[in-house]
Amino acid sequence: MATTDNDPQIRELSRFLWEKAGRPSGSEHVYWAMASRELDGRGEIADRPQRIVAR
Repeated sequence: MATTDNDPQIRELSRFLWEKAGRPSGSEHVYWAMASRELDGRGEIADRPQRIVAR
């Protein structure tokens, strides 16, 4: 089974979400997990940047 490296997309989306939430300290893992779930199709995030949606 082939895997893809989604780290750049996860990083970009997690930073977007973190900044949108006001840059809370110490919660980086939460935003990384949210972005990872969203990119895997297991979550919904409103107002995400268009460049993230295109795969």
